[in-house]
Amino acid sequence: MTLTRRTRRAVDGELARLREEHGEFELVEKTWSVDVDASETTRERFEAGTVGGAGAWVRDDESRAVVVRHEGERSWSDPGGKGEPGESLEETARRETREEAGVDCTIDGVVQAHVVETVCETNSDECEVGDHEYDPLYRLIVVFEATYEGGELRPREGEIAAAKWVTELPEELLYPELAAFPL
Repeated sequence: MTLTRRTRRAVDGELARLREEHGEFELVEKTWSVDVDASETTRERFEAGTVGGAGAWVRDDESRAVVVRHEGERSWSDPGGKGEPGESLEETARRETREEAGVDCTIDGVVQAHVVETVCETNSDECEVGDHEYDPLYRLIVVFEATYEGGELRPREGEIAAAKWVTELPEELLYPELAAFPL
């Protein structure tokens, strides 16, 4: 079985698990053009046992949500990041939220899942290293609905420029689907 099919099968299996545990949710399919290094990193992360990454749309009892802005960026998003080997996507979302924003949360469901097809941006001859050809690979990015449990909101030094509670979304968002998330 090709690596493309193996990554898609892993993503589909994780989607089935998420639906079973959390019910139905919105699914967004995207294609990202990546360079050779990013394609290799995606392959290595899959071979290490990860299926993608996750974030948390953390809200509190005052109808506020946590957003973060990465160093060098102008746009805001939910806290999140790449999964670690052996870690569930729910664990990834909680860990990344704690690391990036300083708060703890409880996962309540799935807001949205993104199936991302990563395609090497150069032609296949340039995307070869040794015997490995850079075929399209699939990754899953899940944004979980979460409830604030505690901790003091603070950005992670050296990675996150700002973290804040919002009752209205900032104008500049990292991805357009974020505009539909509940406040």
